[in-house]
Amino acid sequence: MMTASVRARTVAVAVAVGVGLAATLLATQTASADSKYNECSKSTGVLSIGTEYDHGSQNTVYVKEVSFTIERNGNAHNNVYLRVRKGNGSDVWAWTSDDNVRGGKTHTKTVNKRISKVDKPYFKGHATFDSDLGDETCAAYINY
Repeated sequence: MMTASVRARTVAVAVAVGVGLAATLLATQTASADSKYNECSKSTGVLSIGTEYDHGSQNTVYVKEVSFTIERNGNAHNNVYLRVRKGNGSDVWAWTSDDNVRGGKTHTKTVNKRISKVDKPYFKGHATFDSDLGDETCAAYINY
């Protein structure tokens, strides 16, 4: 048989667990994490890009990070630029490599920017592949 004080503590614990569960479910519903990938290719290489982001509250996108990999080109003088932009083409975040990107390794960059969905944000990755046959360029895009 449960005493009144044991019953009260049991109820208090049950309420606390219920409140915690409700808060967790609410947080899960208001921000959903996502990732997207895309690529472009030329005869001298492939640029693969990816992004990690959240659909935040208040009709925004929170871009956490972006990444890229150059494939099928191990030369040491590839060039890459990455941009998180608004639909009008203005940069929210930008990064440009030196003339020293070697293929075969994934590079990740931290962005940590919040953008209104009204601004139609997107991620652009652009590469110039180093080649004795002549440099080629390509661009890949990801819409948030």
